[in-house]
Amino acid sequence: MANSPMSRRRFLTTSLAGTALAFASRAIAATRINVGEKQIYALSDGHFDMPASMFLGTPESVKAQIGDPARIAANTYAYRVGDRTILFDAGAGTSDFITKSFPTVGELPDELGSVGVFAEDVTDIVITHMHPDHVGGLAIGDRMAFPNAQIHIAAAEWNFWNASGFATGAPEPMRPMVKNVQSLSNVIESNVSLHSGSADLGDGVSVLPAPGNTPGHTAIVLDGGREQFIVVGDLTVHEDVHFANPNFGWAMDVDGEQAVATRISMLDMIATDGLIMGAAHVTKPGLGRVERKGSGFRFLPL
Repeated sequence: MANSPMSRRRFLTTSLAGTALAFASRAIAATRINVGEKQIYALSDGHFDMPASMFLGTPESVKAQIGDPARIAANTYAYRVGDRTILFDAGAGTSDFITKSFPTVGELPDELGSVGVFAEDVTDIVITHMHPDHVGGLAIGDRMAFPNAQIHIAAAEWNFWNASGFATGAPEPMRPMVKNVQSLSNVIESNVSLHSGSADLGDGVSVLPAPGNTPGHTAIVLDGGREQFIVVGDLTVHEDVHFANPNFGWAMDVDGEQAVATRISMLDMIATDGLIMGAAHVTKPGLGRVERKGSGFRFLPL
């Protein structure tokens, strides 16, 4: 696939509309947003409650602000164009690995249904990285959850998680997660399309390397003509931590130093270029812009 460098553009206004309806005794609130000439949906997969101690280097005053456990949102995004329906990440799914520890996620199928998207409609799924909360929704047991979808993943990411011996050689606390990801990989492998980390996926969708959280972590960019939208995966994990304090760590980062450097450079780019940001782990719908504030940044919800 051809490389697709991100250009700097002048951005105009964004229109935001919410749609809400009842579904399976739960209130669904998918948010629709226009990105220039294109339209996306922001979808909630639920939330996680995580120990505040996972925010490495974070002082007690910040931990008190975010709570312990800290509530972390789980958002995904969908884009329809022509005969393609494209998901940006796939949610956590319902494997035992997820549901035993995090029963508050797995809502993505309901949210998709609320905007008229069903599993067989999805043609492409672009993955930021392979942590289970971003890829678990790709499979239901031993079958594909989205049977007609081509799944786009960075080769560095796929190879990292599926390395021979990793499930037994990884640090002990990490091994259940690695086994979960490798089991998932066996189910989806025939539908996976690997890219270099910087690729044009067509119809205005491209990916950019954003390593650190994982080796093949990528950001996803949608070019709407007058505006651009960027999905950042685990670049930021909480709106009250990683914007004002981008140098604070996260326990799930594979390379903490690189993760911090990537976070700072990418947030600077998002602020400079005026991009609309889709943040997986900012309170739903996770849509906003970024501005510089002091030595850090500030997230401005739309």
